[in-house]
Amino acid sequence: MDLRMVKSNILTSGAIFMAMTALITFTACGSNEVGDQRFPKVSDPGILFTIEDLLHTPYKELNNYSTEGLPGATDVSFGFMKINGGDPYDYEMRFYESHQSAVNQGTAMAEEGTGDTAILSYDDANYKEGVKNRRTIIGGGTGGGARSGIGPKFATYSIFGNIVMLCQGSDLETSLERCGLMANELFPNE
Repeated sequence: MDLRMVKSNILTSGAIFMAMTALITFTACGSNEVGDQRFPKVSDPGILFTIEDLLHTPYKELNNYSTEGLPGATDVSFGFMKINGGDPYDYEMRFYESHQSAVNQGTAMAEEGTGDTAILSYDDANYKEGVKNRRTIIGGGTGGGARSGIGPKFATYSIFGNIVMLCQGSDLETSLERCGLMANELFPNE
């Protein structure tokens, strides 16, 4: 093989490698910037949390719900938490035996209670307990006190260890941020 050909192949391979590396780095940086700003939808710190762990945070329980109609759940708590004296945020905290159980058994029911497609009617919901607390008044009509409708209180949920957390927020980012606030109270190193 000719030495010029070997040099040419090395230069071409090097250029391709550098271009691929730059593309991967650019793509990764772009996605990390967005990812770093959001609490993950599903994460496992390797700890099994209990309702007692929750009650040892600034969280205040308003209701302890029945788990009937919520497959695999061991406990469900509805309440609120204030961080650093700020506004209170509502949470519905669903506990499971394990992280895998929370993912496998809790995801569909969390989707039912959150987001734009949330089922907010008692008659239509599979998990009926607390359905009224998953609603909020949305929009603002004209004339000072007119209300335009009911919408979901929880824009999304997060599965943190063995807990499915429905976190108050009018949009995905706000809801995930508040899930992150709760996770930091439960497991400050996360």
